[in-house]
Amino acid sequence: MAEGFEKFIKFGDEEEVRQILGNRPDRSDMQPDANEDFVLEEDLETPDIRPVRSESGKPTVVVIDDDYQTLDIMKIYLARDYECAVFSDPKEAIFYMNTHLPDIIFMDSYMTVMSAKKMISIIRLYKEMKNVPIYFMVYEEERDVFEHRKDTEVEGLITRPIARGELQKILDKEKLREYLTKD
Repeated sequence: MAEGFEKFIKFGDEEEVRQILGNRPDRSDMQPDANEDFVLEEDLETPDIRPVRSESGKPTVVVIDDDYQTLDIMKIYLARDYECAVFSDPKEAIFYMNTHLPDIIFMDSYMTVMSAKKMISIIRLYKEMKNVPIYFMVYEEERDVFEHRKDTEVEGLITRPIARGELQKILDKEKLREYLTKD
């Protein structure tokens, strides 16, 4: 029996566990890749799923951050005029964007679950999201680091704590107000 397999047996008989797990290769001896955060676009498959625009007619704003206060503030600022989706886990945001096309994305520049660079490379796999503006949410002391980097593939930065005026300038710059005045 493979090492570690016995801990699953207490939840069901051995045959049931084998059916659930299948004949998976034993990966206990594999070493983690030193470059696990580095993903090349050609290493990723283009998804078959195509996201679509919101049916509400409001522009969709996606916010990804592991700080719940920032998520709450952004939702309060955006809820009236925008379709706002907030996520503390980048993986949940990716699942959401499989079916929902955002008009703009605000994301934490340092995430614990997945690197921002990896997250951007996944977002850019979708041809519909190639030109969706992405803004990093950074603290004032981090601004200089990101303003001088050319490899981030982001439209710009927004300083934390998020100020309503600075947020509105970005939304106006990206012309998201046009959605609200059509009709």
